[in-house]
Amino acid sequence: MIDPATSVVFDVNVYLDYILGADGSWPLLPDVPPTTDNSAADAVSLAFASRFRLFASPHILRNVARVMRAVGQTDSTVEGFVTAIVEICEFSGGAVIEPKARDHGVADHEDNLVAALVKDAGVDALILVTSDHHLLDLGPNWNGRLVMRPRDFVRRVIAR
Repeated sequence: MIDPATSVVFDVNVYLDYILGADGSWPLLPDVPPTTDNSAADAVSLAFASRFRLFASPHILRNVARVMRAVGQTDSTVEGFVTAIVEICEFSGGAVIEPKARDHGVADHEDNLVAALVKDAGVDALILVTSDHHLLDLGPNWNGRLVMRPRDFVRRVIAR
C-alpha cells in the first residue's frame, strides 16, 4: 500500500490514456477502488481519493492540451480536463510545479522534463507512472524511485 504522503508524478501519457482511451469516462471518475479496464483512469481516480500526493508541471499540462487538440477535442473539453488535473493535484495535497530543467540522461527531451519534475526538490516523487518506453527504460528503480506502468501502480496502491 502507498502512504498518502507519497509524492507521485503521472507522465503525459497517463492523462491522455485516461481521457482518450477505452472507458475514458471523464468528467466522471471511476469508482474507488477502480473497476474499469482503463488503468490510467483508475490511477487518476486513486489520486482524487487522496491515496497519494500528485504533482504535475506546466510542461505536462501543455502537452496534454496539445495532444487533445491534435486529436480533435474541443477547446472546452481540453480546458476542462487540464483544469481538472490541476484540481486533482491540489486536492491530493500535491501541486503544479515548474521544475528546474536539468539533464537526467533520458533520451527524449520531453521525457527528460518529466524526470526533472520527479527529482525536483519541491516534489521528490518516489513514483513515476508512465507507459512511455524512454522512461520505462530507466528501469523499475531509477535513482531510488519506482518507475511503473499505470496497471502496476493501481495494483500497488490498492494492495492490502
